Amino acid sequence: MFANVQEYYHATSLRDALKKLGKNDGQIPVPVTGAFHLISSKLRAATCLVDISAVDLNYVKIEGRKLSIGGAATFQQIVASKELNEALNGLLPKAAQAYSTRIQRNTTTLQDVLFGYATFFDLLTVLLALDTQVTVQGKQKRVVSLASFFSKENRAILGNTEIAVDFSAKLSSGDAGASLQRVALTDGDAVAILNVVAVLKMTGKKCSEARIAVGGGLPAPVRLTALEQELAEKPLDAALVESVSAKAADLIQPMSDVRGSAQYRKQISSVLVRRALAEAYQFAKGRTL
Repeated sequence: MFANVQEYYHATSLRDALKKLGKNDGQIPVPVTGAFHLISSKLRAATCLVDISAVDLNYVKIEGRKLSIGGAATFQQIVASKELNEALNGLLPKAAQAYSTRIQRNTTTLQDVLFGYATFFDLLTVLLALDTQVTVQGKQKRVVSLASFFSKENRAILGNTEIAVDFSAKLSSGDAGASLQRVALTDGDAVAILNVVAVLKMTGKKCSEARIAVGGGLPAPVRLTALEQELAEKPLDAALVESVSAKAADLIQPMSDVRGSAQYRKQISSVLVRRALAEAYQFAKGRTL
């Protein structure tokens, strides 16, 4: 993994890290935070590892309705965040805690997840459902949607000389509820056979906004926008949720692997969407459908 590495550089600031990453001196620099196993494909050719774990990107905060997670914040920080545990029924900490052990979570960051294109994380499905925007800093600064990194066409890529410095989203206010549903081989399996996230904002009896994302057993997480549109501005009841959920299988293209077949993932998708919508509604309204 580190066969060609000649230098390990501890950056002291974001500016320092970007300067080292952008230096044209014949080296192949790669930004790292600690989750080397996630970026192993990037490390094979690397000659310089630029450690960005100490460049003040390890924040997790909510200001007003704005959620901000620094690219170097660890999954365990997300799990332990009091603010996040009180927002959206603890959706983000639940998703972060689903990954592996505390030891692994203490070294895993969204920077490494995105840089290594490790798309199986429950947390990515949550962030996709929240319409997360990613601030990328390199020679130039750009703000791109997280969804663009998972797009089949014109996919955004995080380059070797760039750092995903911030992941931000606007949280729903008022009667809002959220749910993460997952099926895995065991309760402790870090990689789900399939995961589903639902976020609902209710205005009286009507659903004013719905967000549904599916991941885990797909090449990358996806939003089920067609189902979201069917729920928008309609009174929610068990019959509507059942009808909409039944269409989930036709909207995803799951993989077959050691955890489950594509056919099985399609079969359980409707069940998980229904459960996620029902729980999100219960959290939002304080009663069952």
